Amino acid sequence: MKKLIGFNIKRNKKLVVSDIIKFYEVRGYTLTDANSRGMTFLRGDLVGNLFSLNPIKWKTVVNIEIIKKSRLDYNIYANYNFSSFLFFISQEENHFFNEEIAAFAKAIEEFEVDVEKLENLASKTSKSNFNYILKSFPIGITTALLLIFSINLVIDGSIPNLLASIITGASILISYYFLVKNNSNA
Repeated sequence: MKKLIGFNIKRNKKLVVSDIIKFYEVRGYTLTDANSRGMTFLRGDLVGNLFSLNPIKWKTVVNIEIIKKSRLDYNIYANYNFSSFLFFISQEENHFFNEEIAAFAKAIEEFEVDVEKLENLASKTSKSNFNYILKSFPIGITTALLLIFSINLVIDGSIPNLLASIITGASILISYYFLVKNNSNA
């Protein structure tokens, strides 16, 4: 999921760049590229996407662009590329991502960062994802058993174990998707 934020700051560019780097380092990002027009930060990785419920461990790339308007007057654009657990964005994840972006703007504009608030929100998001998984397993497995049983009745035999495993996995993922979407619409 991509999100963009832009704002104007009237301050020395070196101080702005220093504040941006400090903010992202405190948030667990690594500076991967920097040039005269901006910077790129990275946090997490694809393994975190697959095996962690905590959004702080998921791969996130932030491209910062600093555009000079006039002396001590800059437009700052932060283009976030968030990824999520199992590639579905829940309402809680979206809220966390929006708060992360708002925290960046507040940190640069007002020199305030509430790291504890963001950490608590990440923890809530992680718990929410765990609850979605807990709910999707029984629904998915029940659906898969019904499908496999029905298919076995129709083909007058039994389907291979590999196909049954694929049907079970797909049923769990689909039930997870519908739980996330249903809660996002509520």
